[in-house]
Amino acid sequence: GMQADQLVGIMTERSLEMVVGILGVLKAGGAYLPIDPDSPSERIRYILNDSSISVLLYCGKLQDDIGFSGTCIDLMEEHFYHEKDSSLALSYQSSQLAYAIYTSGTTGKPKGTLIEHRQVIHLIEGLSRQVYSAYDAELNIAMLAPYYFDASVQQMYASLLSGHTLFIVPKEIVSDGAALCRYYRLHSIDITDGTPAHLKLLIAAGDLQGVTLQHLLIGGEALSKTTVNKLKQLFGEHGAAPGITNVYGPTETCVDASLFNIECSSDAWARSQNYVPIGKPLGRNRMYILDSKKRLQPKGVQGELYIAGDGVGRGYLNLPELTDEK
Repeated sequence: GMQADQLVGIMTERSLEMVVGILGVLKAGGAYLPIDPDSPSERIRYILNDSSISVLLYCGKLQDDIGFSGTCIDLMEEHFYHEKDSSLALSYQSSQLAYAIYTSGTTGKPKGTLIEHRQVIHLIEGLSRQVYSAYDAELNIAMLAPYYFDASVQQMYASLLSGHTLFIVPKEIVSDGAALCRYYRLHSIDITDGTPAHLKLLIAAGDLQGVTLQHLLIGGEALSKTTVNKLKQLFGEHGAAPGITNVYGPTETCVDASLFNIECSSDAWARSQNYVPIGKPLGRNRMYILDSKKRLQPKGVQGELYIAGDGVGRGYLNLPELTDEK
């Protein structure tokens, strides 16, 4: 096993081995650090040095100039899969790290955001109650988000921990609307993640006949009501339109801090202007609008959004002052 909170790097393409590596790290008691293999070598070197990882999982080939001197494990090497398959006798705490994800932040300098097991469980419990509870059958769930973005967490664990089937959409299909429609149709996808840009790709493709999506979880940027209306109209020409949930949250709050299940007849939808609301807190999260002196603002008065509750992560790796500030 590994030490609690020990970070293990994983740098792979979108693949089954990616999930195997992630689950292997977690079952061994560690926490995974996903790294985009297509990132510039300078960024990769920075993340490897800043995180001080000693083990890196990869698939097939590593960049030559990343300057890593630790242990490298190729997930494609077959002999690793012939070891003992019994579970390790380890004890886990919900306060242990599950993963760290590096984001660029406002300064442009990557910083590692630390998320514990309890925040992941809070996310999945919240989504189960507020989204997945509407479906009583086994679901085919597509993951469009790269695994080095935190949006992948909601798709991976909501599917695997709930007995559903996870489909990792190939990279070349994610940005191709027509190919995405074919993929959804071929694999009878029920639920998918995505961004407003993905919805626009589906609208532009216009090939939704036979697509049996039941629900879309959309986040990453502001979602316009015009896009939602166009998509629902297009689906309506071929059958029932899927449900759409607008999710919102920074990486520091374990993917989704709030959500809004879109009902075009609701008062909240009618009151909103051009964009879909971010909705209400997910699970046991709390949200406050405060002024520059951190005083609660009256209803309808602008301010800065503060997020608290069980979804807020541990903080930033090696940045205690920034953690205290946030």
